[in-house]
Amino acid sequence: MNSRTAYILEAAIKEFIASGEPVSSGRLHDHYNFGIQPAMIRQELSDLAEQGFLEQPHHSAGRVPTNRGFQFFAELVIERTEPVSPREDLASAFWGQAWSEFLGELSGELGILGVAGDLSRGTVYKDGLDSLVDHFESGSFVELKKIIHDFEHIDERIKTLPLSEADDFIEIFIGKKSPITKSETLAVVIADYDINGDRVCIAAIGPKRMNYEKTARIFKGLKKAKKEI
Repeated sequence: MNSRTAYILEAAIKEFIASGEPVSSGRLHDHYNFGIQPAMIRQELSDLAEQGFLEQPHHSAGRVPTNRGFQFFAELVIERTEPVSPREDLASAFWGQAWSEFLGELSGELGILGVAGDLSRGTVYKDGLDSLVDHFESGSFVELKKIIHDFEHIDERIKTLPLSEADDFIEIFIGKKSPITKSETLAVVIADYDINGDRVCIAAIGPKRMNYEKTARIFKGLKKAKKEI
């Protein structure tokens, strides 16, 4: 994918995350400077749809991201986001392993379900189902039941999670590709940490329109914050 096409795709997904509405070529032309006219932007969007990054809802002039598009966007955001030290209370609760306090703050700040799995000790903590349900977008009762089912079974799933040992490990899963959730409507950001010799996995589980940049900033910042506490 060339740089202009990647920029158009990123912009389209960013606009959809912000609005929740299909994104048109005219809207992108008005808000961004790609150096091309709306007709050429429209062709780029059509090509991206053929490649599986976007799709066009029925009776709509705009495009919305597919799972492949969300994956592209989230990986791009996570890769380039610089770590910023989180609030002192959040960092202290994390490194002090005060999981109820940490997850409550994390869920409230990101609007997600937060999970902490101490994989060395086999213990799992979770908080924020209400935040996740508040941001539930599908409207489908069946999908809502799947989310609740995921919440009930996430303890055993996260204990068997195969993760990299790399110190800066953060991974994103969209829809059913997630190893710890089964709902098609969710996105999961997972990070791996070494806390005093214990391997701890932190997961942020939210809608596909979640704030990936803020999540990455916090997850990366927690590693940086250890040196400052």
